[in-house]
Amino acid sequence: MRERLQHLFTGWVDILYRRLHGKDYLPSWSLRATVGFPADFEITGAEFVAYLKLLCGLKSQHSALDIGCGCGMMALQLESYLAGEGRYVGMDVDRAAIAWCQTHITARNPRFVFYHVDLKNTRYNPSGALSDASFRFSEPDASFEVVLLKSVFTHMRPDGVQNYLNEIARLLKPGGRCLASFFLLNDRGSTGARPGSSKLSFDHGDDDCRYVDPAMPEKAIAYREGYVLEMLKRSGLALVAPPYYGMWSGRPDGLSFQDLLLISRE
Repeated sequence: MRERLQHLFTGWVDILYRRLHGKDYLPSWSLRATVGFPADFEITGAEFVAYLKLLCGLKSQHSALDIGCGCGMMALQLESYLAGEGRYVGMDVDRAAIAWCQTHITARNPRFVFYHVDLKNTRYNPSGALSDASFRFSEPDASFEVVLLKSVFTHMRPDGVQNYLNEIARLLKPGGRCLASFFLLNDRGSTGARPGSSKLSFDHGDDDCRYVDPAMPEKAIAYREGYVLEMLKRSGLALVAPPYYGMWSGRPDGLSFQDLLLISRE
């Protein structure tokens, strides 16, 4: 009962805040909470738009695929940037988030398209009918200059990751780039981490794939860095630059919270 009252109170405060500050364009507090801390929704979106422009070379006329788009964090940031032939496609397993994006973003900007995919995920979509290990995206080959997977592979098991990498190799245009976040493990967690300083404890699993919660592995999954490189090679992909290690492992100089990989076709 107390949690319900707190949720209702937070929701009404958020509605009042958005109206007073001209931010009615944002999704509700509860929807924003599904993709991170709600108060950081715009800050995080702006952070990753900068990465897309600086690391992926995203231009206003490009086509971008946002896998795991949630309730429009990136779309709202890119709406005023992508123009002309530029277009955006977002997909997610969260039906409510996709419905909000279709109603509030696509309705005013048809170049921004969103679709729900009923993929099974024990945390985000436990009753899903489809498997991420065999799913094929509906877009034709070589459709996108830029593909983003923010906090997607950190919640997927190996078979799903390998299949998605195969699909990314198919979907990228020649010269296109993919930015994907991971939790990368090696002898010291993530290269340069101070022992014992990690914000997450991946104590379960095997040498290649480890997770925090044995009852719900998809809550947070980490991969051995070398294993990820092997998966990339099997998909015909390669790193464009060394990994941009994140702060999750205790690195004081991490670029973002998670580790970021900049990927292209070989």
